[in-house]
Parts: sequence; C-alpha cells; structure tokens
Amino acid sequence: MPQIHNFSLKTKYLLISSFFDLEVRHGGVKRADQVIELFNEFDIVRTNPYFSIKKAIKFAFSSPITVFESFIFSIYLFFRGISFKGLILFSFKLVEVIKVIKAYKDREIILEGGGNLPILVMNYLIFKKLKYNTFLQNIEYLVPEKNLKNYFKSPKDKYFLELNGYRNANSIYTIGYLDSAILGCHKIQSETINYYPSVKDYKKLERIRTFRNEKNIKKNSGFILLLGSVSNPPTKQGMLDAIKFFQSQKNKYPIKVAGFGTNMFNHLNSSNINILGSVTEEKLKILMQNAKCLIVNQVQTTGFLIKIVDFNLAGIPIFLTSDYYQGLNLEKYGIFRVNYSKIYKILNSKIINAKFSTFDKPKLKYEKTHQFYN
Repeated sequence: MPQIHNFSLKTKYLLISSFFDLEVRHGGVKRADQVIELFNEFDIVRTNPYFSIKKAIKFAFSSPITVFESFIFSIYLFFRGISFKGLILFSFKLVEVIKVIKAYKDREIILEGGGNLPILVMNYLIFKKLKYNTFLQNIEYLVPEKNLKNYFKSPKDKYFLELNGYRNANSIYTIGYLDSAILGCHKIQSETINYYPSVKDYKKLERIRTFRNEKNIKKNSGFILLLGSVSNPPTKQGMLDAIKFFQSQKNKYPIKVAGFGTNMFNHLNSSNINILGSVTEEKLKILMQNAKCLIVNQVQTTGFLIKIVDFNLAGIPIFLTSDYYQGLNLEKYGIFRVNYSKIYKILNSKIINAKFSTFDKPKLKYEKTHQFYN
C-alpha cells in the first residue's frame, strides 16, 4: 500500500517519463518539467523509453532475449485484461523499458504516469517485484478515449490493471486534490503536488504578465482566445462544443482558436471564428499578450488543466463554461465558472479589471530524514 515516501539525497533515481524529449510543449510535457525540477538536488537519470511502434520493432530485434521476456510477460497480461492487439504492441514497446531498467538497476524507479503504457509498466514492475514511485497526470481509467482497445479488452480491465498498479506503488503523487480524493475512495493513499510551471516557463509567463499590465490589455484587447491540444480527448471535445456555440452567436469580440492539432477545425472558420491551428512559441506569446480572456469548455475529467495555472500567472482572466469541478471557487484568481451568456457581461464590467491573486508554487521540503511533503 502506498505511503509517504522518504526520498534520500543518498539514493540514485531513474525517472521513466512519458513526455521527456518531446517537441510539442503540451500540458503533459510541462508537468514533466515540473517533476524533474522537484529532483534537481538529487542524482537522477531521466529517460523516455516509449518508442513509436515502428521504432520499437526496429530496435527490438537487436535484443532477442529481451523480446522473449517481454512477449512472455505480455501473454501473462493478456489473461489479466490486455487485448490481443495490446499483447503485440506491448511486446515490442516493453523491450526498451526492460533494457533501461536493467541498465540502471542500482537506481530507485520513479514512474511518471501519462497514457496507457505506464499502467502496463506498473504491472511489469509488480511482476518483477521492483519498487517504484509514481507521479500521475490523470487517473487514466476516468479519461475518455476512443483507442481503448489498442491495449485493453474493456474499460473494466483497464480499471483493474491501473488500480493494481497504484495499490502496489511505493508512493503516489497526484496533480490535483480531486485525484487524491478519488484514490482515497479506493483506500489508496496519495499526496498532491499541484502543477506549477518550471522556471523557464514561469519566466515567459511573468514577461507576458508585465506586458499586459503595462499596456492595460484587459481593458483594450479585442479578441477571445480558445486554446488547447486535440491530443487530449476531453479538451478536444470541449473546444469543439465552444466553437459550435459561438458559431450561432453575434459576437462583440472575435474568437481565435489555437493549439496542437486544432487545424482539424478549419472547416469551422467563419467571419468571427479564426482557426489558427498549431502555433509557434512566439505566436502563442503574442496571443497571450493580447487576448482579452481565455475560454475553457472542459469536459469533466481528472487531473488539472495546466493552462488554467499558466494563464493565471500570465494575468489573463479565464472563463470556465462547463461543469468542470476543479474550477470551483477560484474567482479570486480571476477564474469564473459561468455560462456563455454571462461572459460579455463580466468582460464589460469593473470585475475584469480587478487585481487577481496568482497561484502559489508548491514547496517541497525535506528534513534530516530527507522526507518530502507538500
């Protein structure tokens, strides 16, 4: 059963990350950057062994013994809930994971959760009786997805394997209090470390905030920003719902839609809706500097929307137009959970020009025993 873990400066660690070394800086990558910063003072190796299937197959055949070990374990998982397709995919994708674990067998494992693969890797670590700690992006069985059968026979099987992984973890750290509460309902103990941008990201957000304050953007800007990555199914659905709503309205402010993969909405371009698609870091900075507000229409899921924290730190008001539980009672941060009809009323009121609080950076401290706590 998980418990508060005693991380030690004397211990070497291996961080297996789903998002290390990715080019697209979506929320998962930013959370991963935060996790690595938590261990800045430690002896830690960070790696992402989750290759694409083509790359995994290419490198697998150079290690036939490891392929055989991986295949045997995948057969074992087949009788515990992965699909036949999952058996084949995971047989190849696990090979590099095994090689990394063996290469750093003197290090304690920290597993960064994100997607289906870490669920299966947790079960491999249990099978091999290896201790591990995990940092979650979401509770995955509660995240809607269309590609479930890529790995699992059914939602029930995914649920069983994921909870089995958590129950056998040395320690668990969630990104939000809702996730810890859900795990608590399963009698699984966890700690919450809220998202906060890494130093390099924070500096960029701070510069945007300074620019907006100097130019009085909240008063003068003329467009509403809808931002998100379609690689996250709940975010994709929420953005689509928002676009369809504004299509039918006479809008005082034009809507700009940006983010990884949002060019798939190009057919929804109109006189007041501008689909920008994927944007560069520089273009995103300009959008954030000049947006009147951000609209988030998030389908309820676990985890915590990283852009809520980022936009708050950049000084941009946020309107949550869905029943997103994690957005409750955040008005002092300039985050309003409202229906669409009230957005323009607030934008034209004095409320929007108030000085809002910003989120605090979680502090990780350790005593002489080197114990971390929130």
